[in-house]
Amino acid sequence: MRIVALIDQADVIERILRHLGLWEAGVRVESARDPPQPAEPIIEPWLEDPFPDYDPEPVFAQN
Repeated sequence: MRIVALIDQADVIERILRHLGLWEAGVRVESARDPPQPAEPIIEPWLEDPFPDYDPEPVFAQN
């Protein structure tokens, strides 16, 4: 499925909903709620060193 059009004109939306018989019915909007909390903390892998075995000393080229 993909979006092929966006209707953002209020009068066009009203005409479509009236045609479908949904304008008078209205829309039930539920209040937002907080997202669920994980049971245990999540440790993101990016917090760890991605290259734990690299040599921290700089290497200088010798001519």
